[in-house]
Amino acid sequence: MTSTKLAAYIITKNEERNIARCINSLLKITSSILVLDSDSSDKTTEIASKLGAHCVVHTFDNFSAQRNRAIVMTKEQFNPEYIITLDADEWLSKELIDDISSRLQDNTLGSYDLFLLHLQITFCRKSLKWGGFQHTWLPRLFRSELGEYETRKINEHLSITPNASLCRLKGYLINDDAVSWEAYIAKHNGYSTLEAKARVDLNSNPSEKVTLSEALHLPYLRRRWLRQHVWDKLPARPAIRFVQIYFFSFGLLDGKAGFRRALFEAWQEMCTDMKSEELLQRTKEK
Repeated sequence: MTSTKLAAYIITKNEERNIARCINSLLKITSSILVLDSDSSDKTTEIASKLGAHCVVHTFDNFSAQRNRAIVMTKEQFNPEYIITLDADEWLSKELIDDISSRLQDNTLGSYDLFLLHLQITFCRKSLKWGGFQHTWLPRLFRSELGEYETRKINEHLSITPNASLCRLKGYLINDDAVSWEAYIAKHNGYSTLEAKARVDLNSNPSEKVTLSEALHLPYLRRRWLRQHVWDKLPARPAIRFVQIYFFSFGLLDGKAGFRRALFEAWQEMCTDMKSEELLQRTKEK
């Protein structure tokens, strides 16, 4: 097995509409790409294989387990110094590609352990510039020996040692997963179910919550800390979520797309609340 400076992995499930765009974006920075597929019934793996990706099929159990499995497989297949991961409905902007490419060429990638990518959300065919979404930075490029995800079923985060060095990259990681509203709503309804289960599990195991020291050192954990220690204790969260996005974070400046996204986020918060309350009630009745 030959080693490579940078390899990528993508976890997939019925992503034939998105996978080519994602892989073609990654091919501009690396040819070492692994696709870990969760028993897709469409042409996801066929398309990925034709583009040169190494495809493996493994039944999905939860997000953290699947991501950790993909990291292990990526290291076994490519022996990379660094790993970058994208979701199938994401791709790299030209500026982000150029930044990563230049760091690979001048060998400055090795100056840091973890790189944060600036997320740009596209919704209703519009790039959201307000609503708080413009401030999201994700830890998606990391030194391979440091990468491992927490044991959480959804919204899992990368566990990195407290002394890891961080760097923010230029450009955007662009996300657009609303190729079909029926599929989009169904998918996020499923996410709210997983989030409700994770919330109940976290209440049963408070030691797994993000600590204040972790949040202070790792910027991408600050929102998680606020959610776990402040947000989840507030009443009327769906209404607060809408007001926070649409008014306080100026989501209204994104027009119809901003209104719909704020409403959608409030709906998903309500679904999570009701499902978690139902799960807690069932637990008490046992």
